Amino acid sequence: MKYISCGTWRDLTDHHLYHEGDPFPFDGRDIPKDRLDSLVNGTNRAGLVLIRAEKADVQEEKPAPEPEKAPEKAPEAKPAKKPAAKKPAAKKTTKK
Repeated sequence: MKYISCGTWRDLTDHHLYHEGDPFPFDGRDIPKDRLDSLVNGTNRAGLVLIRAEKADVQEEKPAPEPEKAPEKAPEAKPAKKPAAKKPAAKKTTKK
């Protein structure tokens, strides 16, 4: 991963002066991960974020976008219920 300076600062390990936009490290050497982390997140003696990942590298680290979901189908309309056939009324018989 490549890093660039976020402002003007002097590296206390090699006394190199960095200006905003300068590549870090200036000579391409390997920097220990804990040192990089302290410069990126501000947990260094200055208490400042001094470098950040280059934009091209940051884009590679983003997770891939989720695939688009198929549109949900509208629930199928249920066929209308047919009215129940009326049963013929029972004939009333009267006793005489």
